[in-house]
Amino acid sequence: MKKALVLGGGKVGKSVAELLLACGGGNYHVTLADRDAGNLSAAEENLSRLKGLVKHAVSHSTAVVDARDASGLRGLMSGHDYVVCMLPFDLVPGIAGLANELGVHYFDVTEDVEATEAVKAIESSGKARVALAPQCGLAPGYIAIAAGALARGFTTIHDLTLRVGALPRFPTNALKYNVTWSAAGVVNEYCEPCNVMLDGEPVKVPALEGLERFSFEGVEYEAFYTSGGVGSLIDTLRVAGKTTRETRIAYKSIRYPGHRDLMKFLLQDLRLGLEHAEPTAGGRVFDRSAAVDLIEHGIPRTLDDVVVVFVNCVGIREGRREQVNFRRAIRATALLGRVWPAIELTTAAGVCAMVDLHRRGDLPRSGFIRQEDCSLEAFNATTFGLAYEDPASLERVVRGV
Repeated sequence: MKKALVLGGGKVGKSVAELLLACGGGNYHVTLADRDAGNLSAAEENLSRLKGLVKHAVSHSTAVVDARDASGLRGLMSGHDYVVCMLPFDLVPGIAGLANELGVHYFDVTEDVEATEAVKAIESSGKARVALAPQCGLAPGYIAIAAGALARGFTTIHDLTLRVGALPRFPTNALKYNVTWSAAGVVNEYCEPCNVMLDGEPVKVPALEGLERFSFEGVEYEAFYTSGGVGSLIDTLRVAGKTTRETRIAYKSIRYPGHRDLMKFLLQDLRLGLEHAEPTAGGRVFDRSAAVDLIEHGIPRTLDDVVVVFVNCVGIREGRREQVNFRRAIRATALLGRVWPAIELTTAAGVCAMVDLHRRGDLPRSGFIRQEDCSLEAFNATTFGLAYEDPASLERVVRGV
């Protein structure tokens, strides 16, 4: 039995622990750790419920730890086989470095580009002792696996656009948005530069640009550049010789029409996107932290959401120019005695699948792991892949009924 430590017992962290226990076939003892005992208490009810629902062993524990307490974290992490970091992106480099030092395989779901570069630098320094797999959630994560599967069918890529949205099914406010993910993560990806390929060259472009509109299953959406979602895919396809001087590759977030303009007004026109703003004459500071506080204060959360995944690739395939699309729509699902918002289920499934594939020997044993290193077929062969392919069947499969 492998020992897995999940750092961060928030809404998605607790789901990672729960899903790894539920779908892991009894192969894991999971420790869920958080600095807030209240988060752990709330998660404990869900984890304990599993023992009466699945036939395999359910072995888990909880621990109170502050991730900024290096000594306490070192003691907790020691002896584990895996650590899954579900903490804010600014803590990622330190957690990954400690995991490598202690010989614990490292996984996270961050979308932050600088944090990922810090993880990658461990391998670049020649000091990687373990698997280092950042960006394992939905976007980046599954979206790169799906896009990589499309790209492998083409000899040359002209246009490849990755799009993902985690959206309320029934929006009622002006933003047409509810908080289904970290508000800090959303604001960060709306502010940081975005890695794209334009005319065959990797470049950085401002977030919130590249606006387009499209229809998906009869619903109108918009999509625009946001930071982090493309992961390492551009470099991977360039090294593989799939790109030319006309290639364009980009990642975009999907929202309902009008959302982008309002966020641009808040973050750019009102300057709430500044990371280090000077205080006003009255001593107030209006920066990204203020934007996060506004969103968390004013925008309600919802359990009734939908995750939309839409990728299209245009290029040379079997000697002729073709377009191939990949699409999924995953809605909130009743599973294991509670409702799982689609963003929680898909993000948790993404990182849990990568951990399980590593345990099974289907991923490199050590070094920096790119999401596109995993084939879509291998991902879908795990129980966790059902979260994307057939979430309604997960309950039946997990319980063996």
